[in-house]
Amino acid sequence: MIKVILNGEEKNFSAQEFENFGELLKSVVTEGQVLKTLRINDKEIPVSFIDDLRSAKLDEELLIEIETQDAISFLKDTLRDVLGYIKNVKELLPQVASNVITGNEAGWKAIKDLSEGLSAMENLRNSTNQITRLNESELALSAERQAVAEILRELLDALDRRDTFEISDLVENNIPVVLDYYIEYFSKVLESIDKVN
Repeated sequence: MIKVILNGEEKNFSAQEFENFGELLKSVVTEGQVLKTLRINDKEIPVSFIDDLRSAKLDEELLIEIETQDAISFLKDTLRDVLGYIKNVKELLPQVASNVITGNEAGWKAIKDLSEGLSAMENLRNSTNQITRLNESELALSAERQAVAEILRELLDALDRRDTFEISDLVENNIPVVLDYYIEYFSKVLESIDKVN
C-alpha cells in the first residue's frame, strides 16, 4: 500500500492503480496547485527533480508526503525570495569585479554563478508573465528590456574574449542596471498581485 499524505491529509493507494509516479501526482495534486515540498520515505526530494521522477514505477511500500500551494501564493513567495537574492548579489558585485580584475579564481566562479542567476531570473520573468499576463507597459517599468538585453550581450561578448577589464567594468557598473530592472519588475508584479488578491 502506498500512503500519501497531502497537506496533512492521509490517503492510501495501490501501486497497481498508477502506471508511474507522474500518474499518482496528477491524481492527487489538483489543478491550480503547485508542489511546494516532496518527501518520499522520509527523504526530502527537491521539487526541481520532479520531472526526473515522473516516469518512475511505484513500489507498494511507499510513504509520500506532499505539500502544495496555490500558484499565486507560490509565485508571491518565490518573488519575495528572488528579490532578497538579487539584493544580496547586487551588494557583492564590486567584490566580484575586483576578483575578476586581479585574476582571483573566486571572481570567475562568481561570474559563472551570476550568469546562472541571471538566466534563472529571466526564466522566472517569463513564467511570471505567463501566469499573471502582466506586460511590461502595464507595469510602467523605468528600464527598457532592450537596454538590459544589450548589457547582457556586452557581457557575453566580453566573456567570449576573456577581456577581464571590460568584464570587471560591466559587472561593477552595468550589471546593477540589469539587477535593478529585475528588482523593479518583480516588485511591481508583487504589488499588482497584492492589489488583485
